[in-house]
Amino acid sequence: FGTVGSLINIEEINGEHLNILKFFTNYISKLEPIVFRQVLINNIHYNIWQTDEQLENEIDGLSKINIYVESLKQRQRIQMEFGDFLDKYEKENLLFADNLPEILRKYLVVPQPLQCDEVLPTLQSAILVINGKNTSPLMFNQEYDSILCLLRGNKRMVLVNTNKYPDVRQIIIPGNRQSRRPPINPEKVDFNQYPELENIDYYVTNLTAGDCLFIPNEWIFQERSLDKTISIIYNIDHKQILNINIDEIKICSTKNTFDSSFTLDQIDWSKMENEPQNLKEIIISLVNSKSNNFEKWQETFSKYFSFDLSSDSETAAIFDEFYGIIDIDGNGEITMNEVEQINGAHQHHISDVLYEMIKLAHDKQKDDLETKINIEDENTQEILENEELEDTENENMDEHLHLQNFKTDL
Repeated sequence: FGTVGSLINIEEINGEHLNILKFFTNYISKLEPIVFRQVLINNIHYNIWQTDEQLENEIDGLSKINIYVESLKQRQRIQMEFGDFLDKYEKENLLFADNLPEILRKYLVVPQPLQCDEVLPTLQSAILVINGKNTSPLMFNQEYDSILCLLRGNKRMVLVNTNKYPDVRQIIIPGNRQSRRPPINPEKVDFNQYPELENIDYYVTNLTAGDCLFIPNEWIFQERSLDKTISIIYNIDHKQILNINIDEIKICSTKNTFDSSFTLDQIDWSKMENEPQNLKEIIISLVNSKSNNFEKWQETFSKYFSFDLSSDSETAAIFDEFYGIIDIDGNGEITMNEVEQINGAHQHHISDVLYEMIKLAHDKQKDDLETKINIEDENTQEILENEELEDTENENMDEHLHLQNFKTDL
């Protein structure tokens, strides 16, 4: 993955984040990636992440908290104490990728572009990823813009814009009208099986500890860990941030100075934590709720997709099909026994229908929203031109200036 086609180096800046106006207009709205080099190294707690021993010794109680980890050999999710994970993850090929534990929040600073009051509510989650060397998952940003920051180690990142190459998106989330092909191995792609991956643009960069990478909405990314790594992924609601008034962004931009004391423990995460984090959790939550019926399911999935599924005849019909497949006995109420039968061919069928529903809702929403950001606004353009002039002057002073897999897991 990323060894053929056109290899394009991702744009980068050194030693600072962009202010929110420039970040919003040139990268978020245009879906363009960018690397922020060495923006973490001056954070007060940066050094605590550099070794497992420092984490355990300096954060009281960390080693005893219970976490869920992925066993890459056994392909299963297991529970263990954090300290046991740190002792075993390299030898036993374990991966931790989950919401940042509460005990660690005060050791990470909110990225500068998110420190605006108007922008902060778009932050949906902070995912901590800890893994050994040679881990190389292939992931897809379906609904989020992400800022991936590397706290320890080195990663090779390869990105593909599926807005430009929709056929590549179909490989990751195949539709039900496609013949199924063998699972893609990002380390050894069979281009006879996947000719769509051969002649496309691959955006590449190497990240070192202290760097951050902006990964736009609907971009596939593969990360290869070159040694033991720790990273934090900040997921931003793409639709929500695009709906912020550009005038509010301009005002925020004038006061968007970096506050190194603004750590993640100062954010109210309670609302986000009470929401299910993936579709499997949503389904289980619905089955266990008092209002386990068709209407509640449709309302919940409408909220998850940010689109009223009942408002359109096509989305209503496909949701009716989706619900009917899971409700095996057809009595109008889905039970845990029926959920536990989601496997094999039955799971593939449900996944295919679910994908069609996601795609249809997304297309309908794009048609409805038509959210356009006028970056030709004279005031905006003047501000950006002034910033570009300042950037050029800074470059002359410094000669060194230079992928939560959205794959439905039922």
